[in-house]
Amino acid sequence: MQKTKILAVAPYEGMADAISAIAQTRDDIRMTVQTGDLDNGKKIALELAHNNYDVIISRGGTAELIRSNVELPVIDIPISVYDVLRTIKLVESYSGKFIIAGFSSITNCAKVLCDLLQYDIDIVTFTNESDALPAIRKAQQNGCTLALCDMTGLNAARKLGMNSILLSSGSESITSAIDEAVKLVASSAHVHKQKDLFQALLTNEDREFLIFNPAGALWFSSLPNNDSNTVLMNLVQTYLRAFLKVSGQTVTRQIRDKIFILTNRHLFYEDQKYTAITIQQKHAVFSEEDSVITIYNHLDSNSEDFADEYNGSHQVGRTADIIEAYAKSTQPVLIIGESGTGKDKVAKLLYSNSSGNSSPLYIINCELMGERKWNALINNSDSPFANVNTNIYIKNPGALSKNQLDKLFSYIDNSELARRNRLIFSLILNSSEKDQTEICRNYLENKLSCMTLKLLPLRDRIQDLSSIATLYIHRMNVATGKQIIGFEAEAMDLMTAFSWPNNLDQLHHIIKELVVITRTPYITYENVKEILDNEPSADPSADISGLDLTGTLNEINDQIIHMVLTEEAGNKERAAKRLGISRSTLWRMLKK
Repeated sequence: MQKTKILAVAPYEGMADAISAIAQTRDDIRMTVQTGDLDNGKKIALELAHNNYDVIISRGGTAELIRSNVELPVIDIPISVYDVLRTIKLVESYSGKFIIAGFSSITNCAKVLCDLLQYDIDIVTFTNESDALPAIRKAQQNGCTLALCDMTGLNAARKLGMNSILLSSGSESITSAIDEAVKLVASSAHVHKQKDLFQALLTNEDREFLIFNPAGALWFSSLPNNDSNTVLMNLVQTYLRAFLKVSGQTVTRQIRDKIFILTNRHLFYEDQKYTAITIQQKHAVFSEEDSVITIYNHLDSNSEDFADEYNGSHQVGRTADIIEAYAKSTQPVLIIGESGTGKDKVAKLLYSNSSGNSSPLYIINCELMGERKWNALINNSDSPFANVNTNIYIKNPGALSKNQLDKLFSYIDNSELARRNRLIFSLILNSSEKDQTEICRNYLENKLSCMTLKLLPLRDRIQDLSSIATLYIHRMNVATGKQIIGFEAEAMDLMTAFSWPNNLDQLHHIIKELVVITRTPYITYENVKEILDNEPSADPSADISGLDLTGTLNEINDQIIHMVLTEEAGNKERAAKRLGISRSTLWRMLKK
């Protein structure tokens, strides 16, 4: 015999115990009992309703709230005339004045009983939870010292220090609600059979399905209810608002050793819009802790992030027009520039402003790519290289070995990677791997026909520095609560005269420091001079008196590296930027 699957949400523990006891005596139902009053009860129902239940039972205001937020039918556990009469009989010997208070499911029954038996008892009906406290307080002021009420009224009476007795549903009322639930489900058995068949069909698919109603409440789920899927549901909630608005979005996220691909589309039924979300999963090529591959989604962009103003530095001057034009094209793009010119930011701008931004951007960091990892990337069927209609940003392939480059070029030529996906590359012009960089650039520009976007060093676009600094200052004002207007004229002269060897990265952190230390409306000459005096400069007359030039070239290089590391307080990232090499190259040189 098919058992009716019931979710019971009891507003108080006593009722939950009574429901559980009655459920154990029946073999025609499978019951899950939870305790939660009003909003807590609604929350429980929203979280559990998708677990293949046929019907929900609850009581009073909690039942009304659940009914208005969940698609499943909700049966109200009634307060019978007998339940009310039994409670009134209980307080017959009470000498003080009392009232009956609660939601309409309780007070309607009380009114009928009082009319029939000609009881002169004040009855107060709540329309929502906020009505309870003022209603009970008013009754208390009118001389009432006892309230016969539901759970909401009971909580209000306790806050006011007023005596109260809970109007509870007896076993007859609970049994009646369960019987009604079983009959309701039986009357639509053919619909439930279809639902179970479709559920079984979807469960056997290699993907999961979620459907949300127009209000954003979960209406259907093929996900089993377990801890791992709780993490997945939290991920869905992160993007749900965007999914409800726009159809055809794809989000890809890595959780531990798995990649989850979320795709949405809108379905219309009886002029109402439902949102279906398909979830596919595959094994990740590398672990989540490994930063060889990172995934960036257009929906992840946060307008409150300081990096947006950093992106804004590329939306000043001629660069902005080129980015806009290249973003509209599906041709591969090569971004070239010195260290610190913001190549990664430009790659994200090209992606975010393209027609393909509904799919994710895979960022592959070649500087961290060893031989084993590279082979996995080329040969693994779950690699981003095996995707279709996605975006791939290959960051600084000039850091690859000759063997790795040969494999990359061969893969691109033979797999139609550039036809299947939108490709973006970047190269560091002042890199120590000059030979590899030239080989890459020659292939990408002449063989793959990449459109080249050259990012000028900051010293060559010094006319934009004032505008870029204004964007940075604005964001820092928001972040720190300050109201800095700008630079004193002499302070800006110092800024424009500086050589900026580390380009936008250097400007970025200097503006941060200046805003933090500034206590006046304008950034002063003295503050700028203090900061810039401690910064690395591209001035060829920089002091090299500490170098021993009698050693071999490798020994001199080693001295320079350790001098720069000392000046940068051991910070390898900043040291690498000053030296014009990648972090991985610096690491290799230090290990020699």
